[in-house]
Amino acid sequence: MHKINMTDKMKSLLRKKSSCVLATTDGDRPHCSLMAYITLETADRVFLVTPRNTRKYRNIKQNPNVSLLIDTRGEQTRINTQAITLTGTCYELGDDEEIAVVKEAFNRTHSHLHGLIGKGDVVFLCVAFDSFLFLTGPENAYHEVMGEKQLE
Repeated sequence: MHKINMTDKMKSLLRKKSSCVLATTDGDRPHCSLMAYITLETADRVFLVTPRNTRKYRNIKQNPNVSLLIDTRGEQTRINTQAITLTGTCYELGDDEEIAVVKEAFNRTHSHLHGLIGKGDVVFLCVAFDSFLFLTGPENAYHEVMGEKQLE
């Protein structure tokens, strides 16, 4: 398939879902966390929220390279399951206006996290993508490195 079509399909799935598995590392051991996320209409990055006193946050501060898994398990037969593995760099949001927008979107999309978000000792994170692997079914895979696409 054409790159644009696969990129559009990846972004569509990213907009449709709202939870992912975040993989971080302390440099020696991997760590996975089930996370709620939001994305913008452009679907070019993902926003997360976490308390500061977590292993994932410590890992990100030590090594900002992360991976996210988003999939459609349970929505359809396994033969039709779609999955995206995104790799990128995770950083803490620092701009108060951007934090306010992301916080409002989290409260709107993930009302079950209202208590967590209201505690105050949380950070809002952003994952900027480097590449993605899009799987449709058990054998169809499409990989794209974002920088390579821009060089074409």
